[in-house]
This record gives sequence, structure tokens and C-alpha cells, in this order.
Amino acid sequence: MANSSDLHEQPLALVVDDDLSLRLSMSAALQKAGFAVKEAENGHRALAVFQSCHPDLVLLDVVMPEMDGFETCIALRKLPRGRYTQILMVTGLDDTESIERAFDAGANDFVSKPINWSMLGHRGKYMLRAGRAFQQLNRNERRMAKTQELAKLGNWELDLTNNIFHCSAKASRLLGLGKDKRYLTCKELVSSVVVQEQDRVLEKISAAISSNGSFSVNYRIILPDGTQRHILNRGETFFHENGMAEEMLGAVQDVTLLKNAEEEIRLLAFYDGLTGLANRMLFMDRLKNEISVARRHKRMFALLFLDLDQFKRINDTYGHHIGDLLLKNVSETLRKTTRSSDTVSGPGPAEEDTLIARLGGDEFILLLSNIEVPDDAAVVARRILQEIPRDHNLEGYQISVTTSIGISTFPADGEELESLLKHADSAMYHAKETGRNNYQFYTESLNAEVQERFSLEQDLKTAIAQDQLILFYQPQLDLASGKIIGAEALIRWMHPQKGLIPPDKFIPLAEESGLIADINKWVIQKGCRQNETWRAAGLKPIKIAVNLSGNQFTDQNIIQILQEALEEADLDGGNLEVEITESTLIQNTKRTISILNQMKDLKLKIALDDFGTGYSSLSYLTSFPVDAIKIDRSFVMGCTMSKSNRIVIKAIIAMGHSLGMRIVAEGIETSEQLQLLREYGADEGQGFYFSPPVSEEKFVKLLKKGAF
Repeated sequence: MANSSDLHEQPLALVVDDDLSLRLSMSAALQKAGFAVKEAENGHRALAVFQSCHPDLVLLDVVMPEMDGFETCIALRKLPRGRYTQILMVTGLDDTESIERAFDAGANDFVSKPINWSMLGHRGKYMLRAGRAFQQLNRNERRMAKTQELAKLGNWELDLTNNIFHCSAKASRLLGLGKDKRYLTCKELVSSVVVQEQDRVLEKISAAISSNGSFSVNYRIILPDGTQRHILNRGETFFHENGMAEEMLGAVQDVTLLKNAEEEIRLLAFYDGLTGLANRMLFMDRLKNEISVARRHKRMFALLFLDLDQFKRINDTYGHHIGDLLLKNVSETLRKTTRSSDTVSGPGPAEEDTLIARLGGDEFILLLSNIEVPDDAAVVARRILQEIPRDHNLEGYQISVTTSIGISTFPADGEELESLLKHADSAMYHAKETGRNNYQFYTESLNAEVQERFSLEQDLKTAIAQDQLILFYQPQLDLASGKIIGAEALIRWMHPQKGLIPPDKFIPLAEESGLIADINKWVIQKGCRQNETWRAAGLKPIKIAVNLSGNQFTDQNIIQILQEALEEADLDGGNLEVEITESTLIQNTKRTISILNQMKDLKLKIALDDFGTGYSSLSYLTSFPVDAIKIDRSFVMGCTMSKSNRIVIKAIIAMGHSLGMRIVAEGIETSEQLQLLREYGADEGQGFYFSPPVSEEKFVKLLKKGAF
């Protein structure tokens, strides 16, 4: 029998609420949207009205006397035609348990009081379209099943005595074998099967033949015109009167439409129609599984709950069509933002590490699997906060939106689905209360830590722009004569409120946030200008050594920065030494060698810093154009007391000198250490025994002194 929407021009809605004023308001809103409306004051009356008029949409209040909305919803689903009717639960309850109970009872969606009357009709129409789509798919499936039952199927037979296949013309066409391919070998039978499935199909058929049994197998074939079809192939063995297996008879059927319908149903059931992201149902299922896996393997994961800031204002200002386009853009931004280091789930093969879902409206949620520390989630949150506010060009409108993010982690913030969601949601509201466009952890101790880190990152951006960074200089001496021959430029940050901040506090943050390229550029330019200033003032020319961070070393356009800095300062390249660590050498080795050779073309000196603490290897020294080796301070500071330290120092000096390299000792603090290093043949040294890193003004005094 046809649905009620097929029998009358207007779709029919049934409003069920014990509050007369609310019934009238909902009825008026739906009538304005083009619905015909019936009303019922309680659950029992609703069941009677439903059976008499079969509405397309039911708006069902949760809290009613005698028979509440949950019970009524369950009862409606059991009635004839109740399976596909769209049911919208109307509730003043917004806790997770009530929402879960509504969906468990069979509701398609829910709306919280107070109701946005202008949106109610739009939501009803959207739900109606979804319900009709499901109903049409089910109707098509039933029709297809009946048609296939009545249709003549392609058939085949296998002579088990001679092992010869024979198939009908219909089966030959279905399998893409052509009209004349009637007599086949087993391999020819599967020749049109996609390559990756051929072995599986052959194994199924062969196993059935060897056991005189039966088989049923689904697979894909490629037709001569390149199209792909889904085939169901069934076979069963028949026996002679003497009990011997005589032949196997089978049938092939094109089930492409059925497979496509199944995929369409899967998309409707598990993915959001607007954005293509996972929907609430799929997310909850995946989250349950993630909790089970994490509990079993003692892993950590995180939930990121996102809500767009003041999205309603955008909808009200530009209209819901623009709002929908913005949601699609934000969804794509979330995909791209997490794609570089995480995976994203959408229609298609399921991914392992990250699932992004749209829960409804402007709410999104991310599941980050198997993280090492909570800050891994903060890294993703910071990336999202940076990318989402970028302007979105939507039909001529330039629109920008920010988001607030709440983070909960398993198991610290809960070991059950409800508590993790609730705590992530709570943290998100805390983010809104603290000014929006930020993220908050549910755990307060983590909040304080990441908030300080986030604040420091913002301050560091300001420091670079406002020239709050300074260079200190530590003299480097020729150990034989005691003369100052150079200086290592060491960066410091003079924070206007926090005072002097050492590099170990902000360089790792700069590397993580991508600010390190700007800092490297500043150090190079400042060091070159300073050296030329000293030379122009008549001081003895020296070499300045600058440390370059190895993080993303090959992606920083270092050569251009160096060349421009030397030209701007009119400084000879021989007066600049670049210090890099061993870890830098093993990152993109081929590209690193190319960059170092280009540095040599500029006449720069290259020193290998902290040698002996990382990946020390003779092959590095022979493969890279290095001028000097700096013995790490950890060996120098203990050399007078540790025999093993002295052995390492001797070996480094001998190896370096054999390759024609200078040896620089770091961290010299006593006269005994100095004497030992001179005896071993170290060329240069630096350390607190001579001078700590000092300001530009103090270093000028040391430079004028000339020696220690």
C-alpha cells in the first residue's frame, strides 16, 4: 500500500504532546512549512491516530503521563508502516543518557526545548527526504529480489569425468566471456574476475569439486567495455545412481544493483549527508571498539569535541544555504588538517588512527587513536585552530569562523563512552567561557600546562616580530696561544614580563610550531651584521659561529637566507661558521649533503656540534664536507676523572686530525681540563673557564683584550 505522502499533496505530520500550547505552536510551524498536521495529547491517542492516517513525520514529546515518549516511540515502530516513519523526539532533557535512550527507542533525531520554530519545518522536510530515501531503497530491494526470482539465470555445468565446463549463452554474457565461449577450463571461467580475487574464487570452486560438495561465492568481474559488475556464482554436485559424482551444476547472477543498493544504504546509515563525514551512529560504534582495544592493550586515545563559535549568527546573517556551505568547507579543512600526520575516516575504506564525525549542527568530534602523550592531542588542536579561521569564499561572501575545542583522554578522563563524551563536551564549553578560539583539556593540570605552552607560543611570535630576541657571545680560543679567534652566537629571549628565557625553553616550541625557520633566519642575519659592525669599528676580524636547528633543516631555504645575509652585511663567508648536530646529517641525507656543499661554495665553515652524543660514525665525517668537530661538553667536563672520557676525547681528536679537521672542545671549566686538552692536541676551546656567554657590549671588551 502507498505511503500517505503518495495519497495527498501535503506530507502529514503527527504532533504528540500533553501541552496544548506546545502542540499548537508545533502545528503552526509545520503548517507554515507545508505540512498537514494531526494532533494527539498522549501516547495512547498517538497510536490510534497513527493507525488511522499513517503520518510521514511524528513529533513526539519525551515527558508525558501514563506513556512517555520513549515507550510511544517503541510502540510506533512495531505498527504496520511504522518502520519508515520519521520520528523526531522533542525534549527538555539534554543529557547524554536521554539522547542515547531516544535513539535506542528508534527515534531518527531529537530537538531540545526551547524550540527554534523557524527551523522546525526545515528539519521536518529534511527528515522526510531521508525517510523516503530509505523507503525507496527498501522497495527497490524487494522488487529486485522478486525480479531475480522470476528471471532466467545464466547456468553452467561441469563434467566431473572430463573436467570440462559448459555454460549457457546467458551465463557467458553475464561473465563477459562472449557468445561463443561455451566450453571452458576452470581458469577460463574466472578469466574476467578482477585479478586480486581470482585465487579466492578458484580456491572456492576447487574445494567444492574435490569434496564433491557445493559452493557460493561473490566476486567482481571486468567486462570487455571496462565496466565492473558484481557476480554471485553458486554450484552444487550431482551424483550418478552408483553414487559416483557425475557433474556439478551451477548458476550465475548479476547482483550489481543489490551491491550498489547495499552501499547506498551503508552511506545513508553511517555517514552525514551534508559533509560526508561519519555520523553519530558510526562514531559511537567505533568509539566502543576503540575503548575495548585501548583497555586490552593499555593504550591512550583522545576525543576532540569541536563547536564552531557563533555559527548561529552566520546562519542568521547569510542564510542556511551559506551555513551549509561553510560546514562543508570546515569538514574539508578538518580532513586536510589531520591528513598530514593522522588518518581520516569518510566514505570508503576505514582508517585506523583518526575518525572525524559530525554529530549534528555545527558540532564535530575527532577520535585520535593510540597517542603517546596528551600533548599529541594538543598538537592536532593547535593545527585546527590555526587552519579553520582562514577565510572561506562562499558565493561571493568572505566568511571566517573560529572554533572551541574540548579534549578528554582515555583512561585519565574516563573509561566509559558516556563519561569521555561528557568530559570532552564539558571541556569544550570551558574553552568557550575562556574566550573562544582555544582548546581546553578536561583535566585541570593538563590545562595549565598546555595553556602555558600555548601562551608562550603566541608570545614567541610577538618576540620575533618585535625584536625581543638577543644574541649572547661566548669566546672561542686558540688553545695553543690563548687568543680569541671567534665567538659562538647563542640566542636568548628577553621577555618583557618573564625576563631572560634560555633557548632550551623556547627552541623546542619553535621547532614544533614551525617558527624555527624565522628564528634561524634572524640568528644568521644578526650574527652577520654584528661581525661586520665589529670589523668596521677596527676590531680584529673573527669568525662567528651560529647554531642552526636541524628540525626541517632541508626545507628552510637556508642557502638563500645565508647568501642574502652575507651580501647585506658585506661579510666574507669565511668569517661565518655554521654549527649543525649529528641528527641533522641523517635527515634526508642526499639533500643535506647538497645544502652543505652549497654552503662551502659561499666559503662558509661547517662545524659538527655535540659530537659523540648522537649518531657518531666515521662514514658521516667522510661523506659530509665538515671543517670542524666540536667535542661535546659531557666528555670534556668529566675528562680529568673519567678514563673512558679521556679515551673518547683522544679518539675523536685523532680521527678528526687524520681527516684534516679542526677540533673544538666545549665546556672547559678548569685549568686541569684545559691542560689535558692541550696535551691531547685539541685546536680550539670554549667554556666558563674563559668566559660564559656575554652580551655584545661585554664581548667587545673581551675582543679588545684579545687573549686569556
